[in-house]
Amino acid sequence: MRKVILFTALALGAMLSATAQNSVYQSTIGAVMGASGAYEIVDPSTVIAVDITVEKEQNIVGPYARYAQKYLDTRGSLVEKVTYNITDVKLSLVADAQLFAPTELPAERVEILSHNGSTTEFAKILPDRLDNTTQSLDAAAMDAAQQIFDIRKHRMELITGEAGENVFGAGLKDALEALDKQEAALLELFFGKNIITTTTERYYIPIDASQKQYIVTHFSKTAGVGDSGEAITLNIAPSGKNGLKNITEADPKEKSVIKMRVADLCTCTIKIGDERIPTKVSVIPIFEFGRTIIVSKR
Repeated sequence: MRKVILFTALALGAMLSATAQNSVYQSTIGAVMGASGAYEIVDPSTVIAVDITVEKEQNIVGPYARYAQKYLDTRGSLVEKVTYNITDVKLSLVADAQLFAPTELPAERVEILSHNGSTTEFAKILPDRLDNTTQSLDAAAMDAAQQIFDIRKHRMELITGEAGENVFGAGLKDALEALDKQEAALLELFFGKNIITTTTERYYIPIDASQKQYIVTHFSKTAGVGDSGEAITLNIAPSGKNGLKNITEADPKEKSVIKMRVADLCTCTIKIGDERIPTKVSVIPIFEFGRTIIVSKR
């Protein structure tokens, strides 16, 4: 017998019929004529797609970090740090057009909290063109700090009107924005960059009637999803409520009958260790925990 999983049977038009009135999810079992006119053996099964969205936050140390305390009186981080967090989990049925089908995975999104939008380049402090000597890192940091103080002083002069009467209205706004960008670029030299990358991975879980817990993947705060860290598990709790009260089973003596499989509405949860993660979908009809019945063809 060839087992046809959920999305194949749906393509044949012989899988998962649902009515909004009684919320019964059922499938014919056995030989079913497909669109091509050939018979297929349908044995309903369920595949759950688990979409896990992870946010990676990376802090890049600035080249003048060790001088932040000395010239700006604020300590800068001297260690690059990467942390991962799960921000969203979504469950869906594979290729199910009538319920909650998997949507297209979103593209990777990168947010660079940086003046120049680069993960590697920092602002360059131009040397004094009258001086051919090589500037030490300490001296360069001191110059950068002095430029920050000069920008702040000039900003205050613009706001208070001390810079003159020719900068006002939209011109004042543009001037202040330009100063803000210059200051942010210089501050990066001391306090580094912050880069946030958001990605979504999809995992397919074929359901087995003998198993109620599945390892989806692993997660670590320092490595993200993959082979290391705590296990992320899909946990299934059958309800025993498969809507049979809305279905009239055939008389055992009746000959013109159809064998049907009615899905159980299972509560599905995602956990990391013992911690439960909220999901966008938690109740899923699963055939493997349902019941097989006989109904009349009429």
